Amino acid sequence: MNWTQIFLKLFGVTELFGISLGFWIAMGICLLVVVGMNLVFWGMKPADQTKRQGK
Repeated sequence: MNWTQIFLKLFGVTELFGISLGFWIAMGICLLVVVGMNLVFWGMKPADQTKRQGK
């Protein structure tokens, strides 16, 4: 699959705001990873303090 050809066919350009399509795809992937990590880590419950201290 060629993302450049798909984007070109849909929108008629291969750049958005003067920046290439590859950059925007990479930024989108990074954004998804960051949001996913935040959802996972904010959803975790804190560990019990007594287990950490060995008591």
